[in-house]
Amino acid sequence: MNSMIITAVTGFCRGLWARLMDSRLWAVITAIYLACSRSWHNSRIMRFLKGGNDTVEGSRFARRLFAPFDLLSLIAKKTNKKLSRAVEQSVICELGRLYVHNFMALNTRFWGTMLLVGTVTFNTLHFMRGMGLNKYVLCLSGLSAIMLIFNYNVTGFFTGSKAADLVKSCAGVKDITFDFFDEMRTAGRARFVSAVVIGLITGAVMIIKPLYGVMVPFAAFGMLLVLEYPITGVYAAVFIAPLIPFSSMPLAGICIWTLIAVVIKSLTDKDFTWKKEGTGAALIAFLLVLLVSCIFSFSQKSSMIVWMMYLVFISFYFAVINTIKTRAQLFGLLRLFVISGTLVALYGVMQYVFGWTTTNAWIDEEMFEEDTMRVFSTLANPNVLGEYLLLVLPVAAVFFLKDSVRSLSKWVYLGITGIIFVCLILTQSRGCWLGFMVSVAIFVTFYEGRWWALIPLALCIIPFVIPQTIVERFSSVGNMDDSSTSYRVYIWMGAIGMLRHYIAGGIGMGEGAFGEVYPFFSYNAIIAPHSHNTFLQLLVEGGIPALATFIAVMVVTFRSAQKTIKAEPDKKAPAPAMVLGICAGLCGFLFQSLFDYTFYNYRVMAVFFMLIAIVISFRYITREAE
Repeated sequence: MNSMIITAVTGFCRGLWARLMDSRLWAVITAIYLACSRSWHNSRIMRFLKGGNDTVEGSRFARRLFAPFDLLSLIAKKTNKKLSRAVEQSVICELGRLYVHNFMALNTRFWGTMLLVGTVTFNTLHFMRGMGLNKYVLCLSGLSAIMLIFNYNVTGFFTGSKAADLVKSCAGVKDITFDFFDEMRTAGRARFVSAVVIGLITGAVMIIKPLYGVMVPFAAFGMLLVLEYPITGVYAAVFIAPLIPFSSMPLAGICIWTLIAVVIKSLTDKDFTWKKEGTGAALIAFLLVLLVSCIFSFSQKSSMIVWMMYLVFISFYFAVINTIKTRAQLFGLLRLFVISGTLVALYGVMQYVFGWTTTNAWIDEEMFEEDTMRVFSTLANPNVLGEYLLLVLPVAAVFFLKDSVRSLSKWVYLGITGIIFVCLILTQSRGCWLGFMVSVAIFVTFYEGRWWALIPLALCIIPFVIPQTIVERFSSVGNMDDSSTSYRVYIWMGAIGMLRHYIAGGIGMGEGAFGEVYPFFSYNAIIAPHSHNTFLQLLVEGGIPALATFIAVMVVTFRSAQKTIKAEPDKKAPAPAMVLGICAGLCGFLFQSLFDYTFYNYRVMAVFFMLIAIVISFRYITREAE
């Protein structure tokens, strides 16, 4: 970062900032800020956040909620030694470990064996079915035979590689090394047993479905890796959550398998202790309330399916808080989260630039220009994309804010923040724009209130930067002539009509139950799958208890976040700044929830609860450091 341009720009900004801080204007701003700050810290809101105890472990109600974890702990005490010894001495477990380490090492002889067995198996079965030999697979067999000659760990090549160092500098993870595999396990003959087994399975499956066959080695590696190191399942879930379009099932599968791995670890690791605190108790209570609503649902089968998805993604909360142990792991997870969000946002921007599958289906063409397009990237709906970006954008901005000026990653995260912000604008989601403003307001208020002085300047610049179509779209907020606004208002009126009869216990979860009851209360014969308001939807589905327990989840989470920030000597250090950024994003998301059912997309819902788990993980790590 020795560029003369960057040095000149940095010097100019520092000089301008120094003059501003020495000016009388800044002294006035500081005086106003200090007065407002004292009033704010003495306000009822802050007293409420500071009050209470986020640890409910000792209460009778919490002990009942955490009964499953206590049962697992009891089983672990009685069987821990036997299970641990059995896993350690198991031949099958050892073969799994050998497979994982040789796969990660990209050992040429191991991979050559697996490819050769797989291709020979495929061609043998292909020939036996009367279809002859596949020449492309035959060529791959020859290549794999050449790989058998060498016994080299390709992953080791990246250690000291300038290309790898550049990538790590951009991501801000310079401390990552490529010695994460056990070199001792890449020697000996036993490792080839697992290569042969996976090769045979791969070749057999390729006969049925070639794509599935190719995925077999990677799926086996992923499953075995998560069993050995459950934290990798957490990283995988956070990364792929928004990237797999059209279906939430792959994400659900990863979450379930990770939970299984964590349970196995709790039974085999004598030092493992389940973490139990207020947010976890509130989440369990939330699930139980929703379960009761499903039992008495107007469409029990469809409601139970929806509840099971909630169960999987909310239960994953416990996988996150029980696998993340250090700040380095937390920040690494968040950087991966931002990288994943960047890919989603970049695809959305490219949709707009190149016109890939964009549509004006979500635009009132009578009010807006025909060429006003809304991007949706991998999330199938522009509002859903905007909701996801609301959660990613503050995290990326904090990385830009807190990374060193001299590091390449700071400027990379500046670009990433810009890409995500542009994509958020291109979603044309007015609720998400308002949610973003709420996020910024909360972050600025708690991080550095004096930045409010820059808001008037920003308001003067924005009209000259934002395109006219965006201004028109934003100015239409609340305009009943816009079909999307009137559509939501009529749905809200119908949902409120439902609450007059079902506010005590709700009608049950999901579209099935909603579709059974809503038509009797709909206005203007408007058909809707949900109420387009998360809080209203929770009331409709589970009644007052569902909304109350959800609010309890958020209150306990924000209290825990406040305690995490307060526990740090420097309130502007990376950890408290990141906690504040995540909470600001959550608040923006909740504000958007006033205008849409933000849990309708399971992947976005999963990310929401993952971020809550990350906030609580910061609290645990802060406690251990105290």
